[in-house]
Formats: sequence, C-alpha cells, structure tokens
Amino acid sequence: MVKTGLFISLFFLGSVLSAFFDVEALETKESTVVLSSDSFLRIKGKTNVSTFECQFDMTTISEAIRISYIDYDKRIEFKDTKLTLPNLEFNCGGKAINKDFNKLLNTEEHPEIILKLKEISKAKKESGFITATIEITISNIMRAYTVPITIANSEGLQVSGVMPLDINDFKLTAPTKMLGMVKVSPEIEIQFSLKIKES
Repeated sequence: MVKTGLFISLFFLGSVLSAFFDVEALETKESTVVLSSDSFLRIKGKTNVSTFECQFDMTTISEAIRISYIDYDKRIEFKDTKLTLPNLEFNCGGKAINKDFNKLLNTEEHPEIILKLKEISKAKKESGFITATIEITISNIMRAYTVPITIANSEGLQVSGVMPLDINDFKLTAPTKMLGMVKVSPEIEIQFSLKIKES
C-alpha cells in the first residue's frame, strides 16, 4: 500500500486548481484529496516489432491524502508533495514482460518510482494546456520535466496528461530478446487520467 504521506504528485493538481485563480495570499495552505477508482496511470513503450503497456494498480492507493502548497500570483509551489510507486504494482500483461519491465527498472536494487510535484503554472498556453513541473526518480536518478496538463470538471476534477521520458536519461539498459533482434525503444510515456475529489 502506498503510504498517505507519499502520494502521486499528479493526483494533487486538480485539488487546488478549482479555486486558486482568485487567491493572492502567500501563506501555506492545506487540502485533503481522494482519488476515484476509475483513474489510471500507465507506462507505454515500444520495441522494433511491437508496443507494450504497463498499467499501475490504482487499488493500492485508497487513503485520503493531505497536501500543502503556497499560492503565488502566477504559480503554485508544492511542499514535499510526492508519490512512491512500487515497480511491482505495474502489470504489463504477462509474467515474462513483467519480469523484463522490472529488469529494465532495476527493481531489485531500486524498487520504486518516485514522482514529486514542484509547481504548476497558472498561465494557460496557446494550446489550452497549463503546465506542471515534476521531478521523477527512477533507479535512484532524478530528472525534472515540465508537463502540459488539462483539467476538466466532471464529478470532481479530472487531470490528464502525458509525460514523455528517455530511459537513457536514467542510465537504464533495456533487455533484448531473440539474440538481440527485439529491442526496446528508449522513448517511453507516462500517461495519466486522474479523477480527484476533495474529502
């Protein structure tokens, strides 16, 4: 089970976006959110012959989560807002590919992916997206990304986006199959669609 204090940074975006545009105070604020069971988070990739998809088991995240943040004029800065995702909670569709996935992520030595939300921008881009700055740690290597996200109101807030990654940035070596003829592309994506309610 994911501990209450370690929740996915992405899950926290919607809980504050509902009200922040009119707020100017700079004090630290707190909120508590819950995640709907029909949310999803998955990692998608491809090889030179096919594609693969590894779905995170969202049922492992069930408790209400407290977050803290500071609301500035043009951005929201989050304090220690993170989630630890156990690698073993991803299902890629079969034992063999699950084994390869965990070998890729060095699960024996580094069993978790950590996502940490740093801030979100209030400025809407021409595309209609706003952006979130997220730190991700894989195999004990941290990288920061600016990710476009969309927010929709549907029985709470739905936060969606795609975070492209290059596994070479984390010094990962993908396993090969059939005498090296099947190779994994270094480009992968973390896709998410998260339905959030304040508790």
